[in-house]
Amino acid sequence: SSDDDNDDGGYVGVEETIDALDFSKMSNEELSDPSTIPGWGLVHCPPRSMPRGALVGTVVSDKMDKTVNIAVDRYRIVEKYRKRLKYTRKFMAHDEAELCKMGDVVMIVPCQRISKNKHFLVGEIITAKGQL
Repeated sequence: SSDDDNDDGGYVGVEETIDALDFSKMSNEELSDPSTIPGWGLVHCPPRSMPRGALVGTVVSDKMDKTVNIAVDRYRIVEKYRKRLKYTRKFMAHDEAELCKMGDVVMIVPCQRISKNKHFLVGEIITAKGQL
């Protein structure tokens, strides 16, 4: 029969789920907890994960209070010349204890934005300046 051809296994589309919900009949407790709203898993978009992971770089400036500048080197291969190009980008990172010194190799981890340009924390000092 024609009903068997259009059978989608009982799946209710997002549009149909949203139209079928009557939020006016739901209590405040039900509305405050997203897990009690039917079809919410289909509608809700979870927060985006951090765009950047942990990075390793060299401290190039420690003159600011509780902030260090980290130079992170990245490489990109140019196919035409079959060479690697080095790109350096500087990130500001929060150093609460002010342990980092110029020349240290550190790992920085992303965090919630602290200021306009600062959205990393100093995770650990990998090697101090002058040590291998």
